[in-house]
Amino acid sequence: MSSARADAQAALFDMLLRQAEGRPPRVTLQGGRGESGRGLFSTADLDAGEEILRVPSELCLTAHRSGVIGGLIGQTDAMVDAAGDLRDEVGEEAFNQGATWDVRLALAVFEATAGCGGPFWDEYRRLLPLPPFATAAASLPPVLLEELQDPVLQKRGLAKDALLRELYPSLATHSVHPVTSSYAAMDAPLELVPLPLQWTYSLVVSRCFAMADEDTFAFVPFLDMCQHSASPSANFTSSDGDFVLSTLRRMQAGEAVTISYDGDAYDSRRMFELYGFVPAHGNARDAQLLSAAVAEAAAAATTSSAPSDTLRDRSAAAAAAAAATTERSEMDVTALQLLLRAMDAHRDSAHATPARLAAVFDALTEPASSSPEAFYHGVCWQRQEWPTAIDDDLQEALAGQRGEADRDQRVDAVLSYRLARKKQLALAEDVLRTFLELQSAEG
Repeated sequence: MSSARADAQAALFDMLLRQAEGRPPRVTLQGGRGESGRGLFSTADLDAGEEILRVPSELCLTAHRSGVIGGLIGQTDAMVDAAGDLRDEVGEEAFNQGATWDVRLALAVFEATAGCGGPFWDEYRRLLPLPPFATAAASLPPVLLEELQDPVLQKRGLAKDALLRELYPSLATHSVHPVTSSYAAMDAPLELVPLPLQWTYSLVVSRCFAMADEDTFAFVPFLDMCQHSASPSANFTSSDGDFVLSTLRRMQAGEAVTISYDGDAYDSRRMFELYGFVPAHGNARDAQLLSAAVAEAAAAATTSSAPSDTLRDRSAAAAAAAAATTERSEMDVTALQLLLRAMDAHRDSAHATPARLAAVFDALTEPASSSPEAFYHGVCWQRQEWPTAIDDDLQEALAGQRGEADRDQRVDAVLSYRLARKKQLALAEDVLRTFLELQSAEG
């Protein structure tokens, strides 16, 4: 994002928030290159428990679990034809086909950004990431989903895209929405521009908030600009209908206002699926991905063939993982001590962070976890499955950082996810190799 555009968006954000709250804003919108770099920053020193901003309920778009939508002033003819009156319940048949609250809320955002949200949304939509900047899995084109080098996540993204097309086929065209139709008018490569419903669905899953009744979900302006942190500085409530963001601790002027998107519940795969990014320094919840690597390797052992030396190596790793997977036992004190020694040996390695080391420890010490041998062979198999090496990806990332200002940020997001998984598994492989060597030496 150019500095001129960033300044213009910050001014628009300030004007709209000032009008909504009727007071000088306590936060400002700041951002660097690319939409995902934006965030909220405090404009004054704040005490713990102090209100930062308040979003009136009438500015929010809402979806009840029943499918009833709130917050619109009308509907386009295209939406009426595709989905009927959004103020009505969705109905059992459509619900069973996949028209759940998140899809319905995406329809509401579709309409609000197409002129049916009223004067406020006509302005606020200019602050939302444009379709080519959306990085959540549902909005990525197939060519970029493949570049994730994660068949599980690729399958999820393609499945969500297919579901949205099947539910509302008449909305599966760029021309049906003013934002995406502009790309067709510019002769842009539409295969790289998400369809309008895929775009608004990605906005919803990356920006929606649960309301106090736990049955209604909202797309909340202003609050949606908060960045994620595992140690957030703020949290929100909606007990009185309005959304209120308050500090969790003392904050200084100029400090980032952050919230926790997931309550420390999601692994990197789920984080990228919903939000289009992964934590830069690893994720302790990636213990789940390490366990999944073992299961995937064991499954591959029953289907792989070995017509070449490379495939024989992959098949051998998969078979070894499958054989070791049946061995499950809790670590005794001696084994735990050896594991801690192995982790200490790699604590200063290039890929090590506290979160990644925690993921390795948690994966190996779960009561029902597979044996260390199974984990080792599983991560080796996963590494052999990748079409590019981690060093190649690091070089590509460095080249991107030195590259042109208008580089497609989705490429960078995909690459960051790829590297996050590879760094986690590379660290796990190193720790496990050392652990098994120590265990063998102990006899």
